[in-house]
Amino acid sequence: MSYTTGTANDMVAVRQALIDACVAGGWIWDAGTEVLSKGAIFVRVSVNNTDLLLFGRSSAGAGEMPVGRRMGEGVKVYSAPAFSWPVQYRIFVFQHEVYCVLQYAVEMFQWLAFGKSSVSGLPGSGIWAEGTAKNGYTGEVVVNMGINSGEAYSYGICPAPFWITYTNGSESTVGDVLHNDLDGGGWSLRDGSNVQLLGVRAIESLLKLLPNAWNSEGVLVPIRAYKIRPSSKASLVGDLEHARYIRVDNYVAAQILTIGHDRWMVFPFLRKNTEQRNGGSSLSHSGTFGWAIRYEGA
Repeated sequence: MSYTTGTANDMVAVRQALIDACVAGGWIWDAGTEVLSKGAIFVRVSVNNTDLLLFGRSSAGAGEMPVGRRMGEGVKVYSAPAFSWPVQYRIFVFQHEVYCVLQYAVEMFQWLAFGKSSVSGLPGSGIWAEGTAKNGYTGEVVVNMGINSGEAYSYGICPAPFWITYTNGSESTVGDVLHNDLDGGGWSLRDGSNVQLLGVRAIESLLKLLPNAWNSEGVLVPIRAYKIRPSSKASLVGDLEHARYIRVDNYVAAQILTIGHDRWMVFPFLRKNTEQRNGGSSLSHSGTFGWAIRYEGA
C-alpha cells in the first residue's frame, strides 16, 4: 500500500497528514463526522487541544468504543523528555490497517493504530483501535509493562497494542478492546473481573529468548488478541497483519529489516532502555519492547 513521512508543528497538521495518507490509500474521510472509513471499518479521528484522539466504531454512526486512544502533549510520562514540536510522523497505510508513529525529543515515540481483525467468523465487527494512552487522564503517567504482563489504570499506561493483562479499574477506561461481540460482550476482552485478555502471556517464552543468542537478531512475533471466555477458555479474536512484536536491543529506531521479500521498520513502543530491558512498573520507558511495522516505502 503506502508509506508517508514528514514533519509537523502541531497536531492539526499530523491529523491532516494521516487523513491525506489514508485517502490516498482508498479510505474515505467525512469531515462532518470526523470519520475515516473503508468498507466496514470506521474510526473517528479528532484533535483535542494538543492531542490526537482515535475512536473505533462498530458502524458508521454508532457503536463507538467506550473510551478513545490518544497521543500528544497530554501524555506526560514521568521523568521522560516532554513532548515537543516539531515531530516526525511516519504513516503506514494498508488495506485493513493503519499505523501512525510520531518521533520527538530524539528518543521518544508515540503512536496510534487502527484496523479490522483478520480473524474470520467473529459476531462483531472486528474493529480495533490502539494508541500510546487512553483518553481521559491528563496528569503525569508512568509505564507498566513487563515480560509477561502489562497493567493499566488512570495514571498508568502500557503503551503497546494488546499487551495489557490486568486493569486496575474499568476496562472502558483503561483496557485494550476489540469489537468481537463474543458472548454478547461487544468491545470487551475481559472476563468480568479485572483480568484482561491473555495478551503478552501467550508469547512470554518467546520474548524471554530474544534477541537470538546465536546472531543477536530480533525475531518477529505475531501481535494477537484473545477474548476470555466462560469455563476458563479463551478465543483468538485479533491477529494483526502488518505489525509484529520485536525486542529492539540491537536495533536503532526506524531501522529497516529485510526478511525474505518483506521489509519491516522497527520502533520502541515509547523509549528504549537497555538497562531495564525487561520493563517493570512505574517506568519512564518501554525497556527493549518494541514492534516492527511492514515497510513499503522507497
